[in-house]
Amino acid sequence: MSRKQFIGLQALFAFVVLSFAFFHASNANGQAVNATLSGKIVDASGGSIAKAAVTATNTATGFSRSVQASDGGEYTIPALPAGEYAVAASFTGFGKQTKAITLQVGQAAELDFSLTPGSVAEKVEVEATSELQEPTRTQVSTVITQNQIVDLPVNGREFIDFALLSPAVQIGDTTSGSTDVIVEPVTKLSFAGQNIHYNFIAVDGADDVSTASGIQRGTPPQESVQEFRVINTDYSTEFGRAVGGIVNIITRSGTNDWHGSLYEYFRNDRMDAINLLQATGAHALRQNQFGGTMGGPIEKDKTFLYSNYEVQRRGESPFYNSAVLANIKFINELKTNVYGLPAEPSLGGVLRTNDTDNGFVRVDHSFNANEQLFVRYFINVAVK
Repeated sequence: MSRKQFIGLQALFAFVVLSFAFFHASNANGQAVNATLSGKIVDASGGSIAKAAVTATNTATGFSRSVQASDGGEYTIPALPAGEYAVAASFTGFGKQTKAITLQVGQAAELDFSLTPGSVAEKVEVEATSELQEPTRTQVSTVITQNQIVDLPVNGREFIDFALLSPAVQIGDTTSGSTDVIVEPVTKLSFAGQNIHYNFIAVDGADDVSTASGIQRGTPPQESVQEFRVINTDYSTEFGRAVGGIVNIITRSGTNDWHGSLYEYFRNDRMDAINLLQATGAHALRQNQFGGTMGGPIEKDKTFLYSNYEVQRRGESPFYNSAVLANIKFINELKTNVYGLPAEPSLGGVLRTNDTDNGFVRVDHSFNANEQLFVRYFINVAVK
C-alpha cells in the first residue's frame, strides 16, 4: 500500500458474493431480490386470449424473458431484476400492445392487457409504479427508490438512514444513541420499538448481519445502491430469520450505455452551529466525502461492469462533559502536583478523525434468458 493503513476487526468489511442463478418459472417465485410480473390477456369484449405471447425487456440492459399465457389468458414472469421494462403482449390476429413499467425489488405486480383485432401495434406508457397493483401482497413494506437515495439529504451518506422514512422505524438504543463506531459503523434500526438485534439485513439476497455484533455490517457506498425495500410486518419465509423488520438491499449494475460520475459532499465548522459541549476554541469540523463511479457494457446485452470508489476524510473536535470543561484547570493541577502526571493537552487541539476508503465492483453476465451470473466485491478500509 502507498500509505500506512491498519485493518482491524471493526475497520475492515470485505466480502464477495458469487451468485449463479437458474431462473425457471417453476421455482423462481422465492427470489426476494427480484420482481414477479403477472396478469391477464383479454380482447375488447373482455374474453380471455389463450396462448398469447408476453415478453418483458429491460430497457437498460436488454435482458429479456418471454412466456406464453395459459388457456385462461393468464401469465406469470418470475425472477425479473428490478428496473425499467417494456412489456409487450401479442397474438395472431390482434394488434401488439406494449407498456413501459418500472419493477421494484421484491415486487409482485399485476399488469393486464386488452388487445384489439387487427395488425396495428399499440404502445401504452405506464410510468408510475403505483399503477401496478399488488393484490397478493400482505406485508407492510416501503420501497426506497434510487431517486430518493440520490435526491434526499442524509448526514454522512449512510443510506440505511432512509429506512427511517418507513412507518414505525426509528433509531434504536445503543451505547452512543445512534451510531456505535466501536461495534459497527452503521445506524441501528428499531422496528416498532423492538430490539435492534431482531432485524434481518440482506444485500443482493446475502445475509449482511454480523455474527459478532448481531446487527448489520458496513454497507456499500451510497452511489452503489439501486434501491431497497423496508418490510415492517407479515413477511414470508423467503426472507429468512427476523422478529423485528427486514431491509432488502440491491446494488447497481452496469447497463448498455457507459455512464460515470464524480462527486463530493462536505461539511465544515464554518457552516455548522457551535455545540455547547465543545471546549472554547475546539470547534473544528471537516468532513469530505468524494469519489467516482463508472459503469457500462463489457459485451452489449450480455456482460456489464459497475464500479464505485469513495473516500471519507473527517476530523472533528470531541465533545466534553460539562464537569470536565468547568474544572480542567483543577484537573491539570491535581495530575501534575499530586500524581506527577502530565497535564491534559489543550482541549482545543484535540482532533478526532474517521478516515475511510470504500471500494465496490460488480460484474453481471447473462448466459441466456434463464441463467445469469453476478460477482460483487465490496471493501471498507479505515486509514490511519
